[in-house]
Amino acid sequence: MDTTLKISVENVLDFLQNIPLSDATVRYYRCCYNNILSFCEKKGINKFSTADAEEFYQFQDNRFQSGKVSKVYILIMRRAAFLLAEYCASGDISWERKNYNQPKLCPLFARVRHDFEQICANTLSQGSTVLLSQAVKRFLLFLETNGHQNFSLLSYSDIQYYILQEAPAHKGNMVNLTWPLKKFLAFLKERQYVEINADILLSNPIPSRKKVLPCFSSQEVDAIFSAVDRSTPLGLRDYAFMKLALSMGLRACDIVNLQFNDIDWHRSEINIVQQKTGNSLVLPLLPDVGNALAAYILNGRPKTDNSFVFIRMRKPYHNLKRHAIGANIMKRYMECADVQHSAGDGRTFHAFRRTAGTRLVEAEIPLPTVSQILGHRNLDSTKCYIALHDEGLRVCCMDLRNYATTKEGLA
Repeated sequence: MDTTLKISVENVLDFLQNIPLSDATVRYYRCCYNNILSFCEKKGINKFSTADAEEFYQFQDNRFQSGKVSKVYILIMRRAAFLLAEYCASGDISWERKNYNQPKLCPLFARVRHDFEQICANTLSQGSTVLLSQAVKRFLLFLETNGHQNFSLLSYSDIQYYILQEAPAHKGNMVNLTWPLKKFLAFLKERQYVEINADILLSNPIPSRKKVLPCFSSQEVDAIFSAVDRSTPLGLRDYAFMKLALSMGLRACDIVNLQFNDIDWHRSEINIVQQKTGNSLVLPLLPDVGNALAAYILNGRPKTDNSFVFIRMRKPYHNLKRHAIGANIMKRYMECADVQHSAGDGRTFHAFRRTAGTRLVEAEIPLPTVSQILGHRNLDSTKCYIALHDEGLRVCCMDLRNYATTKEGLA
């Protein structure tokens, strides 16, 4: 076997050591790589590729199916194999959770999608860029499924068929289907991949349906927070995370990105730049929120130099990922609190923010002030909280006693 592969393994192990993972975990990975090196020697492999990693994992999965090894064993083997393949391909490693079962795009489509992402990232927020990228991947996978390996034969009928296929999943807001597609096709035309102009197909004559999602009731809030075990480090972290959302109306993406220098303990303030709007926001650090943060930082947060307040509870102590943390927290505690949740019912982590806004309206805080506290760019975004204030809406009802009822059966 070529010594280059052994050197690559040592470089990967050095990377894992410097994350830092624990010595025991690094030793476990070394055992994994001894197995991988033996596999490569038998196969005559000198440069480990993604295809080799998949073959190695399939070999280990067959052992699992026959009862020779555990599920945990083959999952760590898979991670080790794909880390080595990534290093051999690029000379670099990204330590992050990967979905190994996601379908992969052909090289051309993957490159075009990456270029499109880079363009979007220069002008749009991170959340919008992720939304566009996911939508474009679905479209490109659709093209591959229908026999396209490039854009030379892309036609209007392909676009129309894709819209008809995806439309049932976007009944509430077709813009989420047509907007990413429109931007991507404009990008393809600008880069001279296609000649077609699909603006007519992708116009939005039907206005999107406006749905007012609910907030949590006081009983539901009490039940969810009571389900948190604050005697554990994880409970302290999750309790503080939820407190920031409920008491201060912060979005999950802004809580995830909160750093120590954003908190002014002397002035009892939090200073952030909102991820969604890019606007600066200064909020008072309420006593109950400050106490929850202090309890987590002093008694629950792992000791590390990471500047982000909220981090993983296990090594490596990276900051949390915005796309998963809110859903994970809600799943963890809503079941314990017996708060029912179904798809589309609005009982997600963002409902804490809606609850905060509704409570401000119920306290008769002027709407412009509520808008400023929540960091909305315009007042229209705040008006939805009026619809959640039942008692206030009852005051607005017309008195119909002066209008006589003449229809028989109603008098």
